[in-house]
Amino acid sequence: MRNAILFCSLIAAGPALAQTAPTPVARTAAPSATGVAGQVKAGATVYDSAGGQVGTIDQVAGDVVTVNTGANKVGVPLGNFAAGPNGPILGNTKAQLDAAAAQGAAQAQAQVRALLVPGASVRGTGGLEMGKVKTADEQYVTVTSDKGDVRLPVTGFAAGPNGLVAGMTAAEFEAAVTAAKAQ
Repeated sequence: MRNAILFCSLIAAGPALAQTAPTPVARTAAPSATGVAGQVKAGATVYDSAGGQVGTIDQVAGDVVTVNTGANKVGVPLGNFAAGPNGPILGNTKAQLDAAAAQGAAQAQAQVRALLVPGASVRGTGGLEMGKVKTADEQYVTVTSDKGDVRLPVTGFAAGPNGLVAGMTAAEFEAAVTAAKAQ
């Protein structure tokens, strides 16, 4: 299952390491949010304005509600929900959320691909520089450091505010280098 974070208002994209970056999309009008607070909770079924099932709420973290459509996990601003007779309502259908998630994943992948050039700095999840891109192909990126090289899957990278971010800490990278040397 692909994970995507989708903010239905225009925002700047940032890293969402396991998977895709937030996707700026036009806000789809939803009914008034009055009375929705009691309905927006983990486990609740989300409906579209025509009564169709959109998905289930996985979690609520501040003003972001993660809706699991079955194909994607999509972060939606709390203000986009309205109270409905059977549960919370969104102005988006399941197909619209899934399409936005797919578009966001494609945009995030394009951002990563553009950054995968030899010599580009690679940071870990803690923000520390781990090494630099040595080579990249369709499936793998070889990251080099003064401790050695390691080959990582392209899917393990995201575009962060300071360039490429690998989905591991600097310590995990060093362990991967050590393991690569042992082979």
